[in-house]
Amino acid sequence: MTASTGASGEGKTFGYKSEEGKDQGSQAGAWPCIDQLIAAVPVRPYIFEQPPQSVSAGSRYGALEHCGAVPKPYLPGPEANFSVVKGLLTDNEVAQLLSTCSQVLSEAIRTGRGREPDAVDGLPSFTVQQTAAELRSDTSSPLRPLVDAVLLPLVRRQYGYPAALSHALFRRFVPEERRFVAPHYEYAAFAVVVISLQEPSTCTGGMFVQSSGNAFLDRRFVQLDRGDLCIFQYDLFHGTDVQDGFRYELVLHFKDSEAAVLPRTCPWYRTQAESDDPFSLYGLALSLASSKDFKGAKVFLEQACELGYPDALCTAAEWCWEPPPGSGLKESSSTALSFWKRASELGHSRSQSRYGSLLLQGVPGRVQQDVFEGKRMLRLAFEQDEPDAGFALGQALLQEGDRDGATKLLASSMKGHPRACFQVAEMYREGQHKFPKDLQQSLLYTKWAAHQGDAQALSNLGHLLVNGMGVVKDEAKAVRLFRHAAKRGAPEGMLNYGLALLRGSGGVKVDYQEALTWAQKSAALGHSLAHQQLSMFFNAAKNPNPPARCVPSSVEELRTLGVRDLRELLRSEGIDFSDCVEKSDLIARAALHLPGVAEPWDAAPEHMLLLEPKRPTKEDILRQRAQAAVHAKPGENGTPLPPLQCAAAQAKADCPRQPCRAEPPATEHY
Repeated sequence: MTASTGASGEGKTFGYKSEEGKDQGSQAGAWPCIDQLIAAVPVRPYIFEQPPQSVSAGSRYGALEHCGAVPKPYLPGPEANFSVVKGLLTDNEVAQLLSTCSQVLSEAIRTGRGREPDAVDGLPSFTVQQTAAELRSDTSSPLRPLVDAVLLPLVRRQYGYPAALSHALFRRFVPEERRFVAPHYEYAAFAVVVISLQEPSTCTGGMFVQSSGNAFLDRRFVQLDRGDLCIFQYDLFHGTDVQDGFRYELVLHFKDSEAAVLPRTCPWYRTQAESDDPFSLYGLALSLASSKDFKGAKVFLEQACELGYPDALCTAAEWCWEPPPGSGLKESSSTALSFWKRASELGHSRSQSRYGSLLLQGVPGRVQQDVFEGKRMLRLAFEQDEPDAGFALGQALLQEGDRDGATKLLASSMKGHPRACFQVAEMYREGQHKFPKDLQQSLLYTKWAAHQGDAQALSNLGHLLVNGMGVVKDEAKAVRLFRHAAKRGAPEGMLNYGLALLRGSGGVKVDYQEALTWAQKSAALGHSLAHQQLSMFFNAAKNPNPPARCVPSSVEELRTLGVRDLRELLRSEGIDFSDCVEKSDLIARAALHLPGVAEPWDAAPEHMLLLEPKRPTKEDILRQRAQAAVHAKPGENGTPLPPLQCAAAQAKADCPRQPCRAEPPATEHY
């Protein structure tokens, strides 16, 4: 029995089938598996209504282009167009792009980078970005010749503008990292090209387009094979949802001219904004805000709000609730709430989630609590597949004793929501709400939340490592996790890091004064155990502190140290250097942990890369030949059979991408 695909699943009984086919949902204490609890959006493919056309891109000819269109949510007028170009890149080009970009991204994540907040939802993006200037200076990049010879001519032919590349980013969607990008518009790009670097069989889901706010009815997934690309403009409502497996993609943003690349402006909105187009007014406001011209941005934002554009109303509410630094705007809670309420009534899911969360919790002096209205708004947002709403609604229902809140938390956790992952991990660890006690599942979700930067999850994962619960005991790594959790403001992480400094755990240098400082910070945040143990920290601080050690602050200072000093330095910081052979290796390892350098808590999980397409076996080739022989008809007077299409061409390996002459090009839609 598959998962219910209803919008929320509230008030429903979730049953499941055993191996014998008997319904077990009504048994006492039965708890269905996760796949049967999550109300996942069904993966429906987008069906192209028109037959494909042959297009050219630079010097490449014969590629097939499928053209599609979807309505724009919240906007009347013409539909948003997009195109899928099949097989424009060769397998060797895709393999080279995938190998190079994966190595760069893995190295970035390993050294604490690649987790910059995503512009859509503020969560870690797990991307590596390269600007147009960096690409021009990188002569060894496999992307540079493709942009100049293929992609730029394609974009210019498609839209009739002297387009120029703004930047390119490589993104991966893998377990324990990014899984979902909410539907959105690309306001900062004139045109976008998404290149698929994996076969669609490696994941369930992928890129989707959406014609309304109702994800369960109007979300359609665009099937992109290896080497295919999707090209569209800023007015396409799209996102990514990888429900299972992994996905690698390359996304390129283009401006309408070279003059718009460096200042990061969006001049194409100017003409349309003169006709009071709300979408263009809002895009122009965002463009001015990105250049710190909030005074000019406010003028266009107010015009878009007067026309009732939901995205503009939501942004105006956020600016009124918490004005951007340096904007000069004034805080106004009443204005912010009125904007969020108006956008929520128009069906804007992000506004419904934000407005509902504020009403549900209430903010002293700013928002009066309204539990009923808050839950109603969160339900509406959850029905539009909003992870934040699922987390807030799940928390509220569980506090009321409604076990259906667990389904909301599970749905949000499968989107990669960090707090939802943490809560699910706690339910598995404690066996709450009839969850089975499962340490491995708890560890999985704890690591997922920690990879997303959740402070409490980092502290809990360190606790598991200290005690060796389900993992190999590693005190040095645990102390690094406590340090990261403490810097992110987790009270328990502050106390644990203070205890490590007090006892010298994990190889760190004993420092009573710093340990007392972290314990006091934890107690100030209301941690009860920190209050109880403050006397122990004060007593230790009365004793003479261990001699202060000189911590190098630059690579030059590291080079002056000997091998023994370098090893002692790394050991005192709890840094593993077992794989370092020479002094240069020790210096490079220590340089990653200098003050001001982003320090990763752990290397990102590595996943299998399919650099080459699957080759047909001998049995596959014989089977294809037998099937072709059955359908082939011999000519009159015993003439020989027409030549069969080779199996290598079907596998896209050795033969050209043009269809063989024995059969006409396929025109059926996918």
